[in-house]
Amino acid sequence: MSEARVTNTFANKPRSSLLSRLAFAGLGLLLIGIILVYAVLYFGSINGEEFSPDSFKRRRFAYLEFPLIGVQITPISHNDTTNDLEKYLSTQKLLPKAAKPQNRWDLVLATKGSRNGAQGDSRILCQYSDAVDKDGDSIWLTWSEKNVELAKVLWPAIAKVARQEFYSFVPDLFVLARSASGPEQLQQRINQTLADKFFLTAETFEALDQPEIAAELFTEVLNYAPDRIDRVQGRDKHPPSDL
Repeated sequence: MSEARVTNTFANKPRSSLLSRLAFAGLGLLLIGIILVYAVLYFGSINGEEFSPDSFKRRRFAYLEFPLIGVQITPISHNDTTNDLEKYLSTQKLLPKAAKPQNRWDLVLATKGSRNGAQGDSRILCQYSDAVDKDGDSIWLTWSEKNVELAKVLWPAIAKVARQEFYSFVPDLFVLARSASGPEQLQQRINQTLADKFFLTAETFEALDQPEIAAELFTEVLNYAPDRIDRVQGRDKHPPSDL
């Protein structure tokens, strides 16, 4: 073997080894990239639904974040999901205008990756809004169209408690609407029911030593049932500050 051929053989070995290492490194980086993309799409995909108590609109939201550290990596996208009932309430002006619109969106539900995530209180109302009969027709849209005068009483009451974030009061209002014989009776029953609920809630906050919140709720009692002044008087005022 000539001296030149020996020299070339040894000279090519480091070059081949370097190319192999670069190839393995590139493959490794590619695999890591694929794993990261999969992890973000599978574990870092956040999506859900929100409800606006001011407008009775709904929307889906979605974005991506890095798993574990929770850093958002894509903008939040929104898609309108307002259903026929909610659109009907708006077009028929069955919802009172919010005194102080807050552009607030309350969580209905959210999922993270393949797992179920949080559920918000507004889901209580949305479940009623989404309820359908055996034919797939909206139960409360049909009811509202057939009982216009009752709907004029029911939906403003529901809108008010939703805007106050008392979604837990909503089911009782739907029950009352089902059994009411007329709008006056329904209004009276709603007033008494909400007065009871605000009173119990106020007493709970009072017992928890949160007098300011309790005072606001006792004021709500009088808005629905002025005749309860003897039970509420003095408790509907904010206590003086110690400062």
